[in-house]
Amino acid sequence: MTRKSCIAIIAAGIAAAAVTPAAANPPKSLYTTIELGACKQTRRHRDGGAWLCKGLEGYPIYVAEGDLRMFVSVGKRPEKRRAATQTLGPFNSLFKGKSNRATLEWRFVKRNGTVVPYATIQRFFTQNDDGKGEVLVVTKVTDKEDCHVAHIDALANPQAIALARKVADDEARAFDCKNDPKRVGAVGKSPM
Repeated sequence: MTRKSCIAIIAAGIAAAAVTPAAANPPKSLYTTIELGACKQTRRHRDGGAWLCKGLEGYPIYVAEGDLRMFVSVGKRPEKRRAATQTLGPFNSLFKGKSNRATLEWRFVKRNGTVVPYATIQRFFTQNDDGKGEVLVVTKVTDKEDCHVAHIDALANPQAIALARKVADDEARAFDCKNDPKRVGAVGKSPM
């Protein structure tokens, strides 16, 4: 073996050893289905109601409807978290048309073999006098809080889901839930 090839092997070993924990544990997605018929209804009122649905272990999903708008929150006592009070301005639903099923995407890492979510991505179908649209809501998730981080016009951004995942991965963990969510990417095709 030549000196040059030995140096190349050593350099490759150093580079491999320098892999950061984030690179060794890249963000991933899991998906859960929200189907209100399979959820436990916790509140009824004339304008809607509230349901507790199965999510990831330790992270139940709270869904509420009122004034033709929906709210989604996750975690322990999700109805008490900030996301349980956050929605979009225009009329909205998690369900497209007459469907009663929606998908919630969880962004997570594994710690000691346990799934630890740090964000969710939820598609809302919106409507106002100007028309209909779709908005992706990126929500920060911790064991103590969850809140909206960003709203993305899914019709104005051709790679909207990739953009939502980037926001979730790059910004959600450091986001201060005292702040209002921001609009990310192009806007103008969906009521937001």
